[in-house]
Amino acid sequence: MKVALYTRVSTEDQAREGFSLEVQQTYLLQYAKNFGWDVVCSMSGRDVYMDDGYSDGNMDRPAMQRLLFDARSKRFDMVLVYKQDRLSRKLNDLLALLEEFESLGIGYKSATEPFDTTSSAGKMAIQMLGSCAEFERNRLVERVFPGMVIGVKKGNWQGARFAPFGYTYNKAKKLLEVGEREANIVKLIYTMYLSGKSTHDIAGYLDKKGYKTRTGKQFYTKFICDILKNQIYTGKIVWNKKHYDKNQKTKKHYKYIRNDPSRILVAQGKHKLIIDEEDFAEVQKLLANKTRTWRPRAKNKEYLLTGIITCTKCNHRYTGVSSISNHRLNKKKRWYRCSGPYASHINCTSGSVKAEDIEPEATKIVAQLIQNERLKQSRWTTGVRTVYCETN
Repeated sequence: MKVALYTRVSTEDQAREGFSLEVQQTYLLQYAKNFGWDVVCSMSGRDVYMDDGYSDGNMDRPAMQRLLFDARSKRFDMVLVYKQDRLSRKLNDLLALLEEFESLGIGYKSATEPFDTTSSAGKMAIQMLGSCAEFERNRLVERVFPGMVIGVKKGNWQGARFAPFGYTYNKAKKLLEVGEREANIVKLIYTMYLSGKSTHDIAGYLDKKGYKTRTGKQFYTKFICDILKNQIYTGKIVWNKKHYDKNQKTKKHYKYIRNDPSRILVAQGKHKLIIDEEDFAEVQKLLANKTRTWRPRAKNKEYLLTGIITCTKCNHRYTGVSSISNHRLNKKKRWYRCSGPYASHINCTSGSVKAEDIEPEATKIVAQLIQNERLKQSRWTTGVRTVYCETN
């Protein structure tokens, strides 16, 4: 039998003795060996699906998502965990996972909590353990939140492994440290913006010079804007800017909601600054002026396919635009164009397509999908892309 081993620790778990990833992995590998099971894992260079430093409340963990993808691809017959709460301490999330495993014909087993998940008694035991785990999680949140507030006020970074661009996180010292290569790029971005360059110009310059982000991607204007707005570079710690709205959960994650300014905590950090406060303040003034002169995009109700059509050359989305076709009568013609050259410094040669050409064809596809009761986002997107390729 093929089994997938899943391990997880949050930042709080890492402080608990005997609960490390190494302990879980060693125990599970030996457990599988004792039963003669074949351990499978599609993650490069690993024997187990491992999420390091991820909270149980976050279901978008990389290894968890890979585990689910492989489960749907039927790569294994059973999921084995050290304890049930490694999957999730939230009862609803846990039951949803187990229900999906069951629908896929994949078994589930906790190595340290022996019960039969196929029996009624076993399922009841899972729900009881899940309820206890959720209760403990809520108590943990109540303890951790005040501790994080105290940590921020002391100047400690609370983002754990997610160090901002320009910094690295020293786990031993629990401190942000300046990463010279990235910090020099941050300084260059601020210098160019203060000299009058736009974020689009800066993205183009960085692309021409071969600069890449931490993940090896090119710099986009939004990424540059985020850098220009981030107070972390002035030595400050800004915390609690956003929160999850648990009433607006999508298939992938909860929706982020910006908090009221009164709830946002700003403190002097222990890390070294990269940008002085005078330059940062001047940049904020320039950004504010840009915002006041910014022209709003065309409303989506006028361009129903905005963000759905994808360029086959640069993989950017198409957006709706209009142009005056008759100046005497002030008539406008509606188009869809690739956003690549405008979102970043990409020399994309894809032409624009008339709205009057593509929208009727897209409408026919949608009508057919509704008639067949198969109106799904994936089919809608695929159909529109096909129409565009035929009409462009």
